[in-house]
Amino acid sequence: MTVQPVITTNHSANPITPFWRWWFVLQGGLFTWLSLAALGGKDRLLGVAAGLAVALIESLLLYVTTRTTPHNIILRLLYAANILLQIYTVPFLIANMTNVVLRWLDLRNSLVATIVLAGLLALGAVLHIPCAMVLLAPLRSLWTRGIVAIVSFDGVVGASTGITDHLSKAVYPAVWRQLLDTGLYGALLLVLVGAIAMYQWGYRGPSWRFNPQAQWWVLTIAAVVILYFIGQNSFGGGDSFKGLVVWQFQLKAVNFTSIAEGLRAGIAEEWLYRYIVLALLLHGLHDSRWQIGGSVFLCGFLFGVWHLDNASVQPLLATLDQVQFAIITGWLIAALYLYTGSFIVPVAFHAGLDILAIMASGTTLSSTPTFNQYLWGTIVELTLVLLTVWLLTGRRKDAMTWTVDNIVPGNTLHFSTPFIQA
Repeated sequence: MTVQPVITTNHSANPITPFWRWWFVLQGGLFTWLSLAALGGKDRLLGVAAGLAVALIESLLLYVTTRTTPHNIILRLLYAANILLQIYTVPFLIANMTNVVLRWLDLRNSLVATIVLAGLLALGAVLHIPCAMVLLAPLRSLWTRGIVAIVSFDGVVGASTGITDHLSKAVYPAVWRQLLDTGLYGALLLVLVGAIAMYQWGYRGPSWRFNPQAQWWVLTIAAVVILYFIGQNSFGGGDSFKGLVVWQFQLKAVNFTSIAEGLRAGIAEEWLYRYIVLALLLHGLHDSRWQIGGSVFLCGFLFGVWHLDNASVQPLLATLDQVQFAIITGWLIAALYLYTGSFIVPVAFHAGLDILAIMASGTTLSSTPTFNQYLWGTIVELTLVLLTVWLLTGRRKDAMTWTVDNIVPGNTLHFSTPFIQA
């Protein structure tokens, strides 16, 4: 029998202590001032003064962000908007200051530059801790947690890609630039921020141990379908039936960038959707008979719709096809995670799928499919839908309760730290 979790609805509790509040406010205000002062150019005094004025306003907003959620509906909406603004902009402030310091130092020796950059990246990770403690930890609503977590993806992961702007390619080794430019470093920051938030919200970490109730023959069937799908997606023709069974093995971009791009997606997107969002959905639907199926469906749907922002860099029809692909793939990945019980499975599946596809195509962008490509691609995707539905029925669904119980605790826990009030 599955023990159901208890959902907390206490919106008045505020776990932020003065330690985190003032660290967050002073860090944000200082970085705002320094960032604008650095842009002063010839009129340095004006830049410093403008930076100070904006920093005072930013500090006030940051301080308001740390206060208890107001009861007035208008003020609550403004408060929520401020939370979203800060979780998106503060990581950019940290990344910009890292870039400003590196440009100010103007290092010429590659070894020294590597050591300094490594130290600043480690410091940057520490500077993200108050973001998690102040902006995410106090949130009580499951919906709010999910929305803010999704918004934080673009802020935390996207910000890191600008750290190398205007830095000498001859001084900073390519591997460091690729680590940052691909967002892989940002993905690791997202893991840190997300882990702290989930820890404070009372959720356990993702399950890593394989589900003892999983059957080997089910895993074998799933593995065969997955391996075929990964291969067909990268090497299949896709525009005819022949393309489903006859592949052209060709790799255009075998390099660290392709690996880093795939790892970034496999780590960050899985941590966000198959760990944070899926856990929140399972928690929210704990009283429903559709707890597992509904959570898998919504998790995949949100994951797919989130890809709509790719329409800004690729054709709309290509993006819509990608959204469909992501929704269906997201369903299967979530079902596989719940059945196998190990978070290694979704990360490895997603990273392997993306790495091989990027190496084969030489790009991270999708092109507009022809009618035949869309038709045969959809047929392949339908096999994933059938596999997902099969996993979500019968004894296979019953086996998933083992993983669910490891993701969502039987009782909402509160993990205290020296800086968090009980």
